Amino acid sequence: MNTIYKDELVQTLWDLFKEVHGVRPRSIDYDRWSLTDLEWEVAMLQRQLEDDLRWEREMEDRAINSCMDSGCPDISTAMRWLEDAYEMEWV
Repeated sequence: MNTIYKDELVQTLWDLFKEVHGVRPRSIDYDRWSLTDLEWEVAMLQRQLEDDLRWEREMEDRAINSCMDSGCPDISTAMRWLEDAYEMEWV
């Protein structure tokens, strides 16, 4: 078994888990996991992260459109208004 590849998968899993859930996973004995299981878990977390980013972008677009519908003159002004109101960052 390629331990370097497995170590890389575990590190990727930890990083993705934190991106998706906001915290690192609890102590889990990844030595018992097969490469296939690790690859599957990484793929699932990647899909979850992509879905989360897509949802965030959709919500941001809706917020901008709502500002535009309320009379905002342009997109950059709408973004500035939203940033000021909600202390948000654009994805």
